Amino acid sequence: MTPSAGALAEALAALPVQVSAVEVRQTGVALDDYPGGPRPSSVVRLVGRGHAGEGENVAFTAEEHARFAADAAAMLRGPRGAKLGRVDAMIDPAARGYARAALEAALIDLAMRQAGTTLAALTGVACGSLRFVVSFAACADPAARVRSLRAGGSGPGQELKIDVDPTWGRDVEVALAAHAGIAILDFKGRGDAELAGELSALFPGTIFEDPPAGTAHSRVARDGSLSDARAVALALARGEAVNIKAPRMGGPLEALRALDLAARAAGTAYLGGMFEVGVGRRQARQLAALFCPASPNDLAGLVEDGAPPRANAEAAASPALIRLDTPGFG
Repeated sequence: MTPSAGALAEALAALPVQVSAVEVRQTGVALDDYPGGPRPSSVVRLVGRGHAGEGENVAFTAEEHARFAADAAAMLRGPRGAKLGRVDAMIDPAARGYARAALEAALIDLAMRQAGTTLAALTGVACGSLRFVVSFAACADPAARVRSLRAGGSGPGQELKIDVDPTWGRDVEVALAAHAGIAILDFKGRGDAELAGELSALFPGTIFEDPPAGTAHSRVARDGSLSDARAVALALARGEAVNIKAPRMGGPLEALRALDLAARAAGTAYLGGMFEVGVGRRQARQLAALFCPASPNDLAGLVEDGAPPRANAEAAASPALIRLDTPGFG
């Protein structure tokens, strides 16, 4: 039997870790649907005792990444030289948000490598089958985008998460409803109850994420407001599903605690992405494979330019087999 997400959080938090060097690599990656040009990205690499652990910062501006590169080492507690302690005590309490989440993920990765352990060793699960959706931003003709995606390799059965455009007309809504496999419609709080009602009639089994006030729909999920486990508990108490994102919650440990709450409440939880372009995506997919493998996780694999067609087809195919017996986290 797989240990609870809460038990894994406590086991990871208690791991000892030693950090002797901090490195941050900044880059920019062109991504579909990412607004404003290349997606700025940075990976923090923590080194200690002959091992290295990584975490990905998903901040949205180049300025935030530059500050992270300058401040990352100072965010870790301990002497100026090698810093030693438990994972959950190594980050300055003043550190917040995406920067904190990246550091915590890197500490977990490093601590696991220093301990010679894997998620499989900690949970008894060597691999998991992960269901995921492919998502895309709001556009004028979502039905055409669906046809293009499925013709381009995602396959006719690939489930989708689609951002809602409040300007859609009735013809656009009906054309989209003709396609099966629309798992989530993401309103991002936009639109009004009338639009939500029209879409509810066309998509009765689809999850409505962050719909506008006044929405009457049988399956509602929350995302943008879920900054910690307490917010997740409130959503679950209202009977809503929850889209859990470790970067927004300050790190994997709080995300695991939120997953534990969802399991205890018998609620629906799924993990979402925040435009991760590397190790952060792999880490999220591992947690989802462990604790919400059958949910519509917004964690499609990265499709790389220049990669062999077969590799990209496998990245786009759900479900995916996720290994949990490899060293470290992610």
